[in-house]
Amino acid sequence: MSEHALFLRRGPHRLAAILHRATPRNRRLVILAHGFTGLKSESGRLFVVTARALAARGLDVLRFDFMGSGDSSGEFTAMTPCTEMADLHAVIDWARRRGYRRIGVLGLSLGGAVSICTVAGRRAGEVSALCTWSSVPSFASWRRQPNDALLDPQNCSRVTPRFFTDRPKTDVPAAYATITCPKLQIQGDRDLPGFVKGFKVNMARALEPKKHVILPDADHVFTRASDRRKVIRLTATFFAKHLG
Repeated sequence: MSEHALFLRRGPHRLAAILHRATPRNRRLVILAHGFTGLKSESGRLFVVTARALAARGLDVLRFDFMGSGDSSGEFTAMTPCTEMADLHAVIDWARRRGYRRIGVLGLSLGGAVSICTVAGRRAGEVSALCTWSSVPSFASWRRQPNDALLDPQNCSRVTPRFFTDRPKTDVPAAYATITCPKLQIQGDRDLPGFVKGFKVNMARALEPKKHVILPDADHVFTRASDRRKVIRLTATFFAKHLG
């Protein structure tokens, strides 16, 4: 296995990324989309450990910083769900140009909702499998008010009111219901308020194949080591199966 730092282009922006290569000419890739105020390493290096575990199963992995986060260009205050969708579309396009034929997407929290809406907007077959962790179940019901004082701990800048208005026309529940590739949602029963209930509704409307795993006593980012090990194991098995 090898790990390489690189930058991907999305319009005027440069998205910082780390590519984990399992084999020199692999054609299977999993793209990791971090959560709100997160980074390509994620809380407690969760995405680093996950990427290496997936690479050990023979899958290439790309984890990246959304525009305005981490080492990517742009300002956090300019970030919205739609800018993150544009970033993820650009990363998927990059992967297809690089010759990856089987692409999986893994999104955490806000990155999960962004992944769902992005995958729903791609042609059938362009993404072969979708896994979400603790996904935001709906933009319509999530932090509706600009005065919710969402804070980026990296640069102490608040989101702007545009964050609450520049959202996809098709919300997460309707988008999830149109996705035909295999889907896995993992979350803890101590996830953020309303997240488990909200995603149960989404899962009931989703097309097969689908699976919803709720871990007892696990929190939003799977802080306990035992929860992280189980989540990573389930995720690696899922992608190894459905990316062929």
